[in-house]
Amino acid sequence: MTTEGSREPVESRADAHRVLDAVPDERVSTALELLRQLAEEPAVERPRRQFRTVGIFDGEADLGRRAKDIVRRELGGESSKTA
Repeated sequence: MTTEGSREPVESRADAHRVLDAVPDERVSTALELLRQLAEEPAVERPRRQFRTVGIFDGEADLGRRAKDIVRRELGGESSKTA
């Protein structure tokens, strides 16, 4: 099984060893933690969640256009400048 397209697993593993050898000593523990997480993760991808929405909205038609004004009024902001 290859990990990157047509690269052989042995070649990729050798590259990983070379990269790990180049990691500074003070960062080896972080790299080791990341590698352990990768080794423990399942190889299969999780299915994407499918969300269903209903297009019902009971509010003002221009609510999106007036959202900043509404928030400013409710939170007590006096400035009319936008971010």
